[in-house]
Amino acid sequence: MAPGNYVYTVTGAAPCSNAIATVVVTETGSPNAGTDGSLTACSNGAAASLFAQLGGTPDAGGTWSGPSPVVGGNYDPSTMTAGVYIYTLAAIAPCVAASAEVLVSLEAAPNAGSDAPLTVCAGAAAQDLFPLLGAEADAGGSWSGPGGPFDGVFDPGSNGSGSYTYAVTGLVCPSDVADITVTVVAGPDAGGDNALVFCSTSGVFQLLGQLQGTPDPGGVWTLGNGSPTSATFDPSISLGGSFIYTVTGNGDCPNDQAQVDIQVNTAPQAGTGGAISLCASGASTSLFDGLGGTLDAGGVWTAPDGTLHPTVVDPAVDPSGNYTYTVLGASPCVNASAVVALFVAPVANAGGDGAADFCSTNAPVALLELLAGSPQADGLWTGPSGSLVAPSFVPLNDQPGLYTYTVPGIAPCNSDLATVTISVSQAANAGQDNAITTCENSAVPLPLFDSLNGMPDPNGTWTGPDGTAFNGIFTPGVDPEGAYQYAVAALAPCQTDLASIQVDVLPVPIAAIDLVGNLGCTPAEVTLSSASIGSASCTWILWNGDVVNDCAPITQVFEQAGFYNVTLIVDAGNGCGADTLEALGLIRVYQQPVADFYHLPEGVNTLDPVVQFNNTSTDAESFLWDIAGLANTTDVNTSYRFPSVLGDEYTVCLIAVASANCLDTICTTIVIDDAPAVYVPNSFTPDGSGINDIFKPIVLGVDRRFYRFDIFDRWGQPLFSTEDPDAAWNGLFSNGTEVPTGVYVWKLVAKDQYSGARIEQVGSVTLLR
Repeated sequence: MAPGNYVYTVTGAAPCSNAIATVVVTETGSPNAGTDGSLTACSNGAAASLFAQLGGTPDAGGTWSGPSPVVGGNYDPSTMTAGVYIYTLAAIAPCVAASAEVLVSLEAAPNAGSDAPLTVCAGAAAQDLFPLLGAEADAGGSWSGPGGPFDGVFDPGSNGSGSYTYAVTGLVCPSDVADITVTVVAGPDAGGDNALVFCSTSGVFQLLGQLQGTPDPGGVWTLGNGSPTSATFDPSISLGGSFIYTVTGNGDCPNDQAQVDIQVNTAPQAGTGGAISLCASGASTSLFDGLGGTLDAGGVWTAPDGTLHPTVVDPAVDPSGNYTYTVLGASPCVNASAVVALFVAPVANAGGDGAADFCSTNAPVALLELLAGSPQADGLWTGPSGSLVAPSFVPLNDQPGLYTYTVPGIAPCNSDLATVTISVSQAANAGQDNAITTCENSAVPLPLFDSLNGMPDPNGTWTGPDGTAFNGIFTPGVDPEGAYQYAVAALAPCQTDLASIQVDVLPVPIAAIDLVGNLGCTPAEVTLSSASIGSASCTWILWNGDVVNDCAPITQVFEQAGFYNVTLIVDAGNGCGADTLEALGLIRVYQQPVADFYHLPEGVNTLDPVVQFNNTSTDAESFLWDIAGLANTTDVNTSYRFPSVLGDEYTVCLIAVASANCLDTICTTIVIDDAPAVYVPNSFTPDGSGINDIFKPIVLGVDRRFYRFDIFDRWGQPLFSTEDPDAAWNGLFSNGTEVPTGVYVWKLVAKDQYSGARIEQVGSVTLLR
């Protein structure tokens, strides 16, 4: 409705006139103070408009209030206090007033101190330039000189004359600089002091080259007691001492001196290397017996594996190898060493004497296995005739008697001998195994000896399947089927020889059926096969009237659920008779079940992780639930409380069962979301160690679209701000310089991703370096 005058008229009946009333409508606009803003000013900077710091499109004409009175809408850092300044717009009822804030932070202007001159002699000591800037200079600035970056310490021996600038950088304030103008006056330079250690084997050198810096030539060398000395030093004939170098001064600078302190360490001697040969059974020997030449006492011996070793070696336990004698040298002298190559010859070991009795059918045996102990394998064998023989004995062919084993010794060790006495006995022969088959109703007795293979000895004995004595004649229908054993005894060490006849008796056939694929789902593939005992012919009469004369498996696919009949007739064909099996309803086929379910509620989080599962499966007789491996149940419907610590995904499966061979499975993934949680550390150490170098909140279940994290110093100056939940503060100002150790304030604003509720937290963090 537009503003204006609205007239209401009621028509009157004559002679009454019409009645009229007027409503005047006016519209007042709502004020807009804009959105909050911020301002960082320098303490010596110009005044700035607070209105220009507001966001949005604020209306003009409002009033300002804050820590200091506001004149002309401007903030003057030279007269006003930092803090929150509020812009307010009044409103005409029914509209309400509007306001917005500007957070003002104040930065102190940097002070680099005052310019100053400095005059030094070329040989003077190094000097820190910072105190020359004055007591008001700020620490933490950077130096630069004629050659570029500078550490602030002027060394006349390495730095030149010129202007050295100290700069202190501000964040919003302009940088401030001060210059120290250095003049280096030419004068004597004896270089810098030095302390050195040499080995007595080091070469001759000039003392001037051992001074630090760039000493002037032409000076004079004296000893610590003031007496003159040579400028050349020979470590092989001098033990060292203090050597003073003096360069005469001029009118502006005094004499300059520098001192070199020299220590000479004597080089060690370990003698010359050699070799020692010992037998492992010999006496202990000193390793020094293998060294020659001149050597220092007090060194140490090391074994071939690098471990410390005593001076004496015991050939029974110490291995062959290089044993090193080392005499330690005082730095910079290197250690001296000499090597003794120790060879320990092994003691020849032919083992202990042995004896063996063999049967002529025994397998060949290694003669070495017949000796006692642990003989070496590199010896030689001689037979009963004294000639060399192979290292194995073949009982069927080789001559019994005394066999001698000789292991040659390696100097300085001797050879070793051992003997084996061997005898051989003749083996028995029970023939070879065989198998025979007869019908259980046969009337013909069977002599089992005639069924043995090979050429068995005739003087053996028989035992039946039960282990009792047997006469060797098998009578079908009387004697049990099984393995009948024939045994022929022999002289020791030969064993009794055995052979067996496996007697199988064909029974009167009994029809039996094996099924594969029964109790399956449509379409079900079922295979029929005969399980009858023995060799027989088969006749199948199938459910549909078909006749199949074959014992081979029969495979049929059933498209309809139900029960199916089968008849099997088996005939052994050997006069043992036939058998018929009529199996009614032998085959059963089920309708394919369909597994299905749904769950409530659809959205789940860790505050209430209970889920109800409702079963909607069809054509099933039983059910099995698998709750992500955490629980199982055969209930039709079920419910489960998931872990409520952290959100996760869980696979839930339902198996619908018609039979063991007819079932269906369906699985779904249940997502448990995290409930909102916030954790903010109270300290961090951004020192570049890779441990606790960054600072950020740890949040769960917050809406990433509505997230803000800010960090301020104790004056309210913003240091870091982000809307990314994964971003972290590294303890630096925006210009990349390090924020000092201290306590800083943080503020977190976010939303719960489920309820949309506002999350706002404020706290502090301690930064340590």
